[in-house]
Amino acid sequence: MPDKGDFLGHPASSGANAGETVEELRIASIGSKIEFAKSELQTVQSYIDVVYAGQIAVTADDGSDLHVDSLAHIGSVLSNYEQMLFDQIAELEYQQEMLLFPPDQDEDVEDGEHIE
Repeated sequence: MPDKGDFLGHPASSGANAGETVEELRIASIGSKIEFAKSELQTVQSYIDVVYAGQIAVTADDGSDLHVDSLAHIGSVLSNYEQMLFDQIAELEYQQEMLLFPPDQDEDVEDGEHIE
């Protein structure tokens, strides 16, 4: 299937750098998103380690100590964010694979019929 260019109708070769196609720019963009998500994941994982190691001291405005459950809640929120980042990285890596190595059209054949 020929590349139709970007959503504004510009030709596929009208990338930011001469000679780059829209597909190459998409691959680079996804690569950047993967790197950012991996960096964010490392940060979140280090926060999780700090929270669960009990290395955080939190004091309320009135000077009283907070309940231990408060830190558990923060750890739970961070763990949920960690899982979301894992899922996001997996989805982006899948998209990148599909752009780098598109499936053969022969693989799209079911019961002898061509799927379009």
